Amino acid sequence: MRRPLFAVALFLVILAALRLKSGWAEETPPGCISAGRLEADREVEVTGQVYQKDETTIYLKSVFLIQTDLSGSSAFGQSAAGSRQEIPIQENIICETEKAEEISLGSHVAVRGQFAPYAHATNPGEFDAAVYYRTLEIGGKLKKAVVLAKGEASWPVREGLYQLKVYFKERLYRIFPEQEAAVMAALLLGDKSELDSDLKELYKRNGVLHILSISSLHITIIGMSIYRLLRKMGLPVCPCALAGSVILILYGCMTGFSVSACRAIGMYLIKMGAEIAGRTYDMLTALGVMGAFMVLRNPFYLQNSGFLLSFSSVLGIGVVYPLLMPEISLGKGVGKSVSGKHSRSEKARFTKSLAAAAGFAGDALIQSFFASLSITLTTLPVQLWFYYEIPVYSVFLNLFIIPFLKPMMITGLLAMLVPGLGVLGTADRLILRSYEFLCGCFDRLPFHTWNPGCPEIWQVVVFYLLLGGAVMVRYTIKQIKYIAKETKTVIPGHSFQMEETVKTRKKTETREKTEMRKAAGKGKTNNPKSTAGSGIFHRMSEFLKSPKATGCAAIGALCLGVLLFEIRPSAGNSVTFLDVGQGDSILVRTASGETYLFDCGSSSRKKIGKYILIPYLKYNGIRTIDAVFLSHPDGDHVNGAVELFALGGENHITVHQLLLPDIEETAREEQFGTLLQAALEGAQGQPIAVGYLSAGDGWRCGSASFTCLHPEKGFGAQDVNAYSECFLVEFYEDGTRFQSGISGGAVREAGAAGGSPSPPAQWTLLLTGDVQDKGEKALLREIQERNIGGITVLKAAHHGSRNSTPEALLDQLKPFLTVISCGRDNRYGHPHEELLERLEACGTHILQTAQWGAVRMEYEDGSLAVWTGAE
Repeated sequence: MRRPLFAVALFLVILAALRLKSGWAEETPPGCISAGRLEADREVEVTGQVYQKDETTIYLKSVFLIQTDLSGSSAFGQSAAGSRQEIPIQENIICETEKAEEISLGSHVAVRGQFAPYAHATNPGEFDAAVYYRTLEIGGKLKKAVVLAKGEASWPVREGLYQLKVYFKERLYRIFPEQEAAVMAALLLGDKSELDSDLKELYKRNGVLHILSISSLHITIIGMSIYRLLRKMGLPVCPCALAGSVILILYGCMTGFSVSACRAIGMYLIKMGAEIAGRTYDMLTALGVMGAFMVLRNPFYLQNSGFLLSFSSVLGIGVVYPLLMPEISLGKGVGKSVSGKHSRSEKARFTKSLAAAAGFAGDALIQSFFASLSITLTTLPVQLWFYYEIPVYSVFLNLFIIPFLKPMMITGLLAMLVPGLGVLGTADRLILRSYEFLCGCFDRLPFHTWNPGCPEIWQVVVFYLLLGGAVMVRYTIKQIKYIAKETKTVIPGHSFQMEETVKTRKKTETREKTEMRKAAGKGKTNNPKSTAGSGIFHRMSEFLKSPKATGCAAIGALCLGVLLFEIRPSAGNSVTFLDVGQGDSILVRTASGETYLFDCGSSSRKKIGKYILIPYLKYNGIRTIDAVFLSHPDGDHVNGAVELFALGGENHITVHQLLLPDIEETAREEQFGTLLQAALEGAQGQPIAVGYLSAGDGWRCGSASFTCLHPEKGFGAQDVNAYSECFLVEFYEDGTRFQSGISGGAVREAGAAGGSPSPPAQWTLLLTGDVQDKGEKALLREIQERNIGGITVLKAAHHGSRNSTPEALLDQLKPFLTVISCGRDNRYGHPHEELLERLEACGTHILQTAQWGAVRMEYEDGSLAVWTGAE
C-alpha cells in the first residue's frame, strides 16, 4: 500500500462518521449536563475560563452551572433541594455583556444572564445555528450577561497576542478606509466582525469568499518564508523548522484557529517534522492525519461546511489537479529567445522575449484555470449540500482574483507590521476595488448562478464515483504515455517528441497506406464499399483504443456527474406552511410546475425573506414564483415578501406578479402604498405586475384549481383583517389537467374557475389569512352558497386567535386537518385555548408550526402524506 497512514486516517474518519450517525457523539458524560437541557430565557449563573473574547463578548470553557435558587427549582427543571451546587456543563458558553469588560484570557469568571439556546432549523434550507455552534463546541449564550467575579490568573502569552491583534486592527483602520480595513482585518487577522454585509454577499455570490479566510496561502507566506530565509542564512534544519512552527502557532492563536487555519498549520507542522526527520513529505498523508485528528476530537466537524470545503479543496489540488492538468512546459524556450544565436537584432530579440513571456503567462493561466476547476469539481457536492447553488463563472473569476491575493497579503502584512510602510496599502486598496468591480461585472452576466437545489445522497455518491473514475482514467493514460516514452513505443493517436519514435511511426503509417491502396485496387471490381467501410472501421477501432477516446470518456463522465444534480423527484401538488414564527407563509406548488406564495411575514422573527423564504426556494431549486398573494398589509403577512422583491434579483429568483385584495379604490394607495412601491422597484429595478382579486375570481393550472372566496369587490377597508384574501385550492391527482394559468397579466384575464364542470378534487385547501368579524361572516356566506364542505386542510385564521374560525364555519367545512401558523411562546397567547377546544370538538387533526416547524403535505397513494420540520 503506497499510503498506509492515509488509509488508517481515512478509516478513523469513517469511524467518527459512524459515531456521529449513531448518536454516540451526542452522549453526555456522567456527571455533566448538556446546555440543551437548560430552560430558554431562564436567568442562570455560571463559572468558567475565558478562552476567547472581543469587546463585549466572552467565551467560556470548563463551564459549571451554579444552582443558587433557594426555592429548590433548578435551571433545567429538576429539584436542587435548595442547596448550592456546581454542575459541569458539557459545552462551552458565549456571554454577551452590555458593556466592555476588562477580563484577561485564561481568567476564571462568574457570570449571570438569561440563557438562550441556539435553535435548530425548523424549515428546509434554513441555517441550523444549533448544528453550526455545536461544531464549535458551543451550546448556547447568556444574554445581558453581568460579570459577578473574576480571578487573577490568566494566560499572559494569549492575552499578549490578543492585545497585539487589537493593535494591528487599529493600525489597519488608520491605513485603510473603513470597508477596506474590515476586509484586510478578515484577511490578515481572521476578524470578520465588521465586514460589510453587502460586500460579503457579493463575494459569496461570486464564489470568492474564500479569500477572507486564514488558509494555506497565509501559511506559505509566513511559515515557509521564515523557514527558507533562515536556511539561506546557513542555519540547520531543526531550528529553522522550529522557528517557523512557533511563529505559525502564535499566529494561529492570535487569529482564533479557524478550521482552515487549524488544518493548514497542522499540515505545516507535519511538513517540518518530515524535514527534521529527513523523510519525504506527502501532502495527502498530512491531510488525512489532520482530518482524522480533528474529527476524532470533535466528530461534529463532519457537519461543518468550512471543514468539508477546506479539506475537499486540498484534495482537489492534491489528487484531481495533477491528473487533470494537461502536459505543458512552463516558460519553455525563454532562455533561447533572449540569447539564441539566430537573433540578429535587438528588435528580434525583444520580439522573441515578448513572445516567450506571453507563452509563460499563458501557461501559468492554464495552470490556474485547471487548479480552480479541480477545486470546483471536488467541492461541488459540498457547496450544493450546504448552499444549494454554485456561481457558474467562479472558475474564471478566480483567474483574476487569486494571482493578486499573494502580493496583496504581502504588502498588507508589511503595511500592518512595519511603521512607515502604510503607503503600501494604496496597492491593496486598488486590488480590493478591482475585486469589487470584477465581482459586480460577473454578477450581471446571464446564467450567473446554477441552482439545482439540495442534492440527494445518491447523487453525491454517484458524482464522486464518476469523478474518481475519471481521475483513475486520466492517471492510467499518463502512466501509459510515460511508459511509452521510456520504451519508445508508439501509441495510436499520440506522438512523442523523440526523433526515433517519430521516424518509426511514419514508416509504419506509410506501409499501412501502401497496403490499403493495394487492397483497394484489387477489390475494385468486387466490393469497393467494403474496403472503404473497412478503412473507416479500422480508424474508428484505432481511435477507440487510443488514450484520446479514453480521455473523452472521462470528460463525458464528469459532465454526466454534474448534470445528475439537475435530476429532481417528479413534482406533484404540494403545500408547505413555513415556520416563520408569529406570521404566515404558505407555498403552493402544482404538478405542472407553477409556484404560488400566499403571504410571507412575521412579527417575531427578523428578515424571514432572507433567512427562511429564499433559502427554502434555493433548497428546492425554485427559481420562479408565478404569483405572490398578500391577504392584507399587516407586517406579519407582508414584510418577508417585501424582502423577496428587493433581494430576488441578486438571488436570481423571479417574481412574475403581485395580487392584492380588491378593496375600494380610494383606499388602495393608503393601505397598499408600501407594497405597491416595493413591486414598482421590483428586483434590481424590474417592476412586478400588480393585480387585484375579489370573490369569484379564479384560475386553473395543471392539476389544480384556485378560487378567491373573499373579499367582495370594493370591500370596505376600515378593518384590514376583515378584508383578508381567502382562497379555496382544489387538487386533482388523477391526471386531470387544465390549460390556463396566471403567469402573465391579471388573474381576470387568465380565465374564471367556472366553465366546464370538473371531476371531484382528491384534496382541498382553504387559506383564510387573518379574516375575522365582518369578513368571516361574508366568507361563511360564500362558502354556504357554493356548498363547500368536507375540505382536507384548513389554515386557521389569525394564527389561532380566540374569536377566529368560529363553530359555524367549522360545522360547514368539517376539515380533516387544521394547520395553525404561530410563534413559540408568543405574547398574544396564540393559539387560544377556546379555539383548540372548538377544533377538537369538530374532530379535526391539529398541527402547529410552533410545535412541529414547517408543515409540508402531498397526496401519495390515495392518502395525504405530511412532513414536518427541516426534513
